[in-house]
Amino acid sequence: MNKTTEQLDSESCASGGLAKALTSPIMKINFVCIISIIIISYYFFYLVVKTLIKNNIFSNCTRALLIFCSINSIVHQTTMMEVRIRQIYRSIVFDEDHCHILFNSSECVFELYFYYMTNYFSTYSVFSLTFDRLIACYFPKLYIKTENLITITLLIIQFSLTVGTHFYAYLGVPLAGYVPMCSYPPQLAIRFDTVNKVRTLVMSCCIVVTLTILYFNIKAEKRIHHNNFDPNQRYFAYEKMTTSKSVCTLIIIQFLCVLISSFGVTILRNSKNQLSEEVYHTIVPFLPGVTYANLCLPIIIYYKTKSTISRRKINIAKLTSTYGDLDSHMKRLSENWA
Repeated sequence: MNKTTEQLDSESCASGGLAKALTSPIMKINFVCIISIIIISYYFFYLVVKTLIKNNIFSNCTRALLIFCSINSIVHQTTMMEVRIRQIYRSIVFDEDHCHILFNSSECVFELYFYYMTNYFSTYSVFSLTFDRLIACYFPKLYIKTENLITITLLIIQFSLTVGTHFYAYLGVPLAGYVPMCSYPPQLAIRFDTVNKVRTLVMSCCIVVTLTILYFNIKAEKRIHHNNFDPNQRYFAYEKMTTSKSVCTLIIIQFLCVLISSFGVTILRNSKNQLSEEVYHTIVPFLPGVTYANLCLPIIIYYKTKSTISRRKINIAKLTSTYGDLDSHMKRLSENWA
């Protein structure tokens, strides 16, 4: 039976199972793990921004998208940190007072906005990166000429989808009832599960498209390798393939992490009646998939950049370390690009 806002607001006390979950040692361990992940992500965010500015291996469009993704990740991580600190503080101070351990949804306006906006922005960043690679692969001349316009267009679409999704899920939803922590949606947000299903579908489609692009880029790079000895064409084909591979890795990792918080949470919510309250609310804090994704994102960008630069230096050293006639040079070129 659906409850009214008055009924939800009157239920301020946590049940025994919920209170036990919020004050358990497992919840405190989870708090330490999540905060540690966030702190590590701050460090890698600094490294990534410095890397993208000074040692960039991506196109300007891809780099801009990744910088916005990184900024969004820090906003999300900071919001999550604030949510978890408030929760652990209340669980310690009101350990024995079950009627003050919960948060009224009206206390979570700030978190509701920033947590879910950055959550959805992460999802649609995958959409933007996929289209970035799609245009670069099939319309390379247009991509090079209108790179700035493409960047602005993709960011506008990404932001519009983010705001639209947030409004669809929460616009007009009464902030009634109590939640264990402010990362939980309001109890009357009936479209929450629908949004999670759509997010999963969008990211699944993006993975299929990105893998297809990567497949054709690898085929094109091999074809040029066997049929063309022009260093410029070989270089650009190799760079296109390398960038697509890096972006594909990012998208797959983002997908797997976000899948935890979209599809995983949806399954858990649908199985809520088969689980005890204590078990349910003990598992949920371990499923902030976007928090995990925001740690993986800068790590992948940083180490992919370092490994690519290292391979470039090795290949350049091989190509410039010896001299000879044209035939021997072409032979070395062919071997080094193998």
